[in-house]
Amino acid sequence: MEFVFLGTSAGEQFPGFWCKCEMCEKARRLGGRNIRRNSCAWLAPDCAIDFSPGVFHQADRFGVPLIDIRYLLVTHSHEDHLGMFPLYWRRMRVDQELPAPITSVGPRFSPVETLHVVGNSTVCAKVEREVGGTSEERAMEVHQVAPYEPFELGPMVVTPLVANHPDHDERGYNYIIERDGRTILYALDTGWFLPETLAEIERHEFDLMVIEGTFGLGADEACHMNLAKVERAFGLFRDKGVLKAGAPLCVSHMCPHATPVHDEIAPVMAEKGITIAYDGMRVDA
Repeated sequence: MEFVFLGTSAGEQFPGFWCKCEMCEKARRLGGRNIRRNSCAWLAPDCAIDFSPGVFHQADRFGVPLIDIRYLLVTHSHEDHLGMFPLYWRRMRVDQELPAPITSVGPRFSPVETLHVVGNSTVCAKVEREVGGTSEERAMEVHQVAPYEPFELGPMVVTPLVANHPDHDERGYNYIIERDGRTILYALDTGWFLPETLAEIERHEFDLMVIEGTFGLGADEACHMNLAKVERAFGLFRDKGVLKAGAPLCVSHMCPHATPVHDEIAPVMAEKGITIAYDGMRVDA
């Protein structure tokens, strides 16, 4: 089961859009794996996790057939995790003649498989409001799911977990994904795990764990992790047997200002058994 990191930065990207700090300038100068775009991922052959504004660019860059997407798991409604522009252009008139005459107007002139979008109530309301149209016109169904209640999604069983990342009334989700006999944790945009979330995680054995490391060597902040918390989680999950022997724990969603560039931080964390993900990294879970 192939897992692809299409993006591994926090909201401001790495280097930051408007920042010329030492770390941002070093990333620009070095290029390669030191350049990170907004976090999103691909679980082959048909599932995306989050939908950043640049997701199609990243998919083209790394050879991911995003046009084949059938399932989209959205962690929360923040723009860096749910960019609506690509989804808006999915619509096609129900009565559209195919093949389309050259005089036709619209964003799509070919059939696509139904896209199942999964998220919390804020995510679902945002998609319904900003994509518009009927389910048939957009070839899209939106599914609001409840935390800690596993559900079947095509060939997968998915369990949403409440992330420690509150934003007014919204509570983001982390996800446990079970597919083809493998189990994955995707836990971005969360501080240290809530007790009920940690309890659910500890009920499983994982072939791949993806955890955020937003603040790198810096701030110990309530709604995001830094690498010290990642190390704490790694030790906990390894000692409890939650992370299978030899299975990777990968760090994503990293901001530049307290995080060394990939070329510097990845070897340091690798010595501790932790993998720093980079854009385009592929994992066989």
